Amino acid sequence: MTLTEDLAFTQAILTRYILTLCMILGIIGSLFNFIVFRQKKFQSNSCSIYFMATSIFNLLVIICGITPEVLKYYINYDLTSHSSTFCKTKSYLVHSLLMMSRSSVALACVDRFALCSRTVHIRRLNQRRIATSLVVIICIVWIIVPIHILVYVDIQMPRQHCSGSGIYLFIYSIYTVIVTGTPLVVMIIFSFFVIQSLRLTRKRIRLSRVNRNPNSNRQLRMQKRDIQLITILISEVTVYYLSTIWYPIYSIYMAVTADIAKTTNRFAIEGFIRYLSLNFFIFLNSCSLFYVNLLASKAFRAECKQLIVRWWKRDQNIRRTTVMSENTGQQFIHMHEFQTVQGTSSNNQYN
Repeated sequence: MTLTEDLAFTQAILTRYILTLCMILGIIGSLFNFIVFRQKKFQSNSCSIYFMATSIFNLLVIICGITPEVLKYYINYDLTSHSSTFCKTKSYLVHSLLMMSRSSVALACVDRFALCSRTVHIRRLNQRRIATSLVVIICIVWIIVPIHILVYVDIQMPRQHCSGSGIYLFIYSIYTVIVTGTPLVVMIIFSFFVIQSLRLTRKRIRLSRVNRNPNSNRQLRMQKRDIQLITILISEVTVYYLSTIWYPIYSIYMAVTADIAKTTNRFAIEGFIRYLSLNFFIFLNSCSLFYVNLLASKAFRAECKQLIVRWWKRDQNIRRTTVMSENTGQQFIHMHEFQTVQGTSSNNQYN
């Protein structure tokens, strides 16, 4: 087998098996994430709005992005290489949804920074009403900003792949670095400040335990809950960084080497790297956040466990009620039949 065939086979294996499994687990995880952060325990926390929004955006990324990628290896037909409309629409939707997801996590970092701030005006940003408004704003922004993708992205010959071309490819590489890098920079900067505040908070918790102040119990529980959300957020930021940083680097490389003559093997390597940076790693991130949260937070694991137990108990109660209803109905039928037999026997004796 040639290098091109080896890389194509590896890509097929990654998509057919790994991405298929990630798609299934990602859909389940995104739904669980949304349900967990909808619980009463998190409803008073503005950060839960951003986590719920991220879960929805990631679920839509999985449906719009991973599903077509997986299907093309099972039906042996790539619609993005044959339909210009599908090529444009898929590129636009996946990009918009990914940017909504990244922006939501970046705003969550700002929200946690506002919570930890000593300035009253900054702490006022830590409200559910403001969080909801900001989520709506980022949705509107990332519906409008990437409209250029619908115009300039198309099926490129002779390799028949869906992307930009010419000067737009260079402009798009700069655009990608800016729009992908900005949320990452925001995440990193505000995460740093949040980690510093987290260390101070842990010191205050230790002092509260030593002093045994009974009036600070409620505040202590709130601080612990906020610390758990911050831990979840830092874990998500780390995964976002590791999975997203490669595509801007690839875009810059492609823009710089666009006019260089390339061999078949180099085209194959670049295509495989494009697949990893644009599809595999980014989609892997969208599918993994629920499981990252499980690993990062003991409180999140406990909440998931309680949720499953409640569902199981509710199911058992429904089954028990159904069985009791069926038994009651059968007893009623037997009593009715018994009364009918007794009535018939009485009539025969009277006659």
